Amino acid sequence: MFFIWSSYRYFIPMYKSQSDEHATQQVDLCRRLREAIILGHLEHGQRITEKYISEMMDVKRGPARESLLILEGQGLVRKVPSLGYFVESNSDDEIRDVYAVRVALETIAIRRAAENARREDLVRFQLICEGMRKAVERGDTAERVREDLNFHAEIVHASGSRVLQRAYSTLPRPFYGPIDLPRKKADRVMQQHEAIIKAIGDRDPDRAAEILALHISEHDKSANAGHDSAKNG
Repeated sequence: MFFIWSSYRYFIPMYKSQSDEHATQQVDLCRRLREAIILGHLEHGQRITEKYISEMMDVKRGPARESLLILEGQGLVRKVPSLGYFVESNSDDEIRDVYAVRVALETIAIRRAAENARREDLVRFQLICEGMRKAVERGDTAERVREDLNFHAEIVHASGSRVLQRAYSTLPRPFYGPIDLPRKKADRVMQQHEAIIKAIGDRDPDRAAEILALHISEHDKSANAGHDSAKNG
């Protein structure tokens, strides 16, 4: 088994026996389904089947089945015996646990990145930030979310550690609506991303880890607020 770097910069488990064309189609399907879940087009608790995916995404049953297995491994859907797959709903404790693990994992990764990052890694960070800035300016929520996910996955990639990359690929990534950020909060996110890049470029692992911890902590509060809103709405 190996990992393919998807459009979300997530490592998607695939098999070497698959053709490059099939692997590319599979990654794209997973990206589209993940985006539908993150943006709320597929609601928490909604039942989804191979048939539903194949019709909605215009794909064959085989890729739909494989995508459900991948998304289950990422904690975005769960399988209920005799009933099928459902979009996962996470409890408050589960959300806190995910963010605690994410802080620990990304803190290790960002320290490694500050020590090991190459020039091309810094260029990728800047391109992601520019993509996110353009998405915010035109009000493209899907693209903003995508670039935000890209940024954090790029931290793990820049660490150069395959162990961290594999661990990150198994971490559930819950998002709770509304995910539309006011411009002031979006600007805050982008400022923190720029500060993280500067700390990595300055080879300052302590500063990079400090900014990252604050950044994720603020997202933790937003996610819990959104989760509470979704439950009470």
